[in-house]
Amino acid sequence: MSMITLGLSRSHGVYQEHYVLREFFGQPTASVSWIGSVQNTMLNLCGVAVGILSQLYDTRVLCAVASFAMGLAFILASFSTQIWQLVLTQGVMYGTAASFPYILGVTIPLQWIKRRRGLALAFVYMGSGVGGMWISIFTRSCIESLGRQWTNRIIGCIIMVLGIGLSPLIISRRPPASKVSKSPESNSCGVKPRKLLDFSVVLEWQFLLIAAASFFAMGPNTIPYLLMPTYVVNVLKETTNLGSLLVTIINVSGIFGRFAAGMLADRFGPINILLIWVLLAAFSQLGLWLPFNSAPAIIASASLFGVTGASFVGMIINTLSHVYGVGRITYISGLIYMTYSFSSLLVAQTASMMLDTVGHGIDYTWPIVYTGMLLIVAFAIILVLRIKLSKKLFDHI
Repeated sequence: MSMITLGLSRSHGVYQEHYVLREFFGQPTASVSWIGSVQNTMLNLCGVAVGILSQLYDTRVLCAVASFAMGLAFILASFSTQIWQLVLTQGVMYGTAASFPYILGVTIPLQWIKRRRGLALAFVYMGSGVGGMWISIFTRSCIESLGRQWTNRIIGCIIMVLGIGLSPLIISRRPPASKVSKSPESNSCGVKPRKLLDFSVVLEWQFLLIAAASFFAMGPNTIPYLLMPTYVVNVLKETTNLGSLLVTIINVSGIFGRFAAGMLADRFGPINILLIWVLLAAFSQLGLWLPFNSAPAIIASASLFGVTGASFVGMIINTLSHVYGVGRITYISGLIYMTYSFSSLLVAQTASMMLDTVGHGIDYTWPIVYTGMLLIVAFAIILVLRIKLSKKLFDHI
């Protein structure tokens, strides 16, 4: 499920490159970026709705219906010829539907696994790396041989078949509220049923710091996927094949990064590893991409960012499971995903506008600086969180 949701979103850089350089050549980058920005925003914005509906309905049914809508969105996108049409289909419709199998596929394993949650999340998120890898290559090949329209239709059918086929395996350990007895006894997760909509958690300092860290760390997470493919063409004057290769490199290195982060998080704690990973991600932008205008430097930057940036969300969710337990992990995670969604849209559009206005479409300096500095701010917030939690949760994190 992670492969056909987050993995497909991570391969959008191939579409971005095609739209900017070919199909909508001459249009502002910020206008074209709305397609990917809205897609990624809706993928996370619906987190609270997923958390609420998962307490009312069978998660298998939710995933099956959403998978059908995901495939349909890409099929409808194949008939779209304007940017606003692609924003509605490939952006809004796909992103909204994909949020269900994505968030449920990530959080439900935590209901079943107590130890080695970091490694478990690494396996789950490995799907996004695998998906981003083969989908980006597949998309590039199909666009060049069959055209963008047929590419969308083929991917839509693949998503529909895989999603519906996998849905019966997304089994919640905690039964839906409609099947839970009204007695005060605990459910199968050992947690008493609570009200479906509860925002009291947002007043807690732990949640506020985690949400702030997510806002500044996850917002820049999409920038390399969106800008690196066009950077190699506009600045390095390389072929579009290198741009597609960079997306693949980010996703492949992300597979190894997730496993490394998962195993290290189980040993040393997710917050400790998150601190190191965020700092290294900032270095990939400010220390590798920014000062060196060369193919080896951009490849090194993509590799390091793939190892580190791909692991952010998994370690943040792992942190939430340690702080709040797993009884309502889908709902609480949904609130964090909402925070991430606003950040993703804001950061992606701001970086694109910087490229169009200050950089005149060819100078990527300020978007890179912007991305790196946001990661530095995230590092500072996570450091504060680590210090405040160390007194009470040192043995558990």
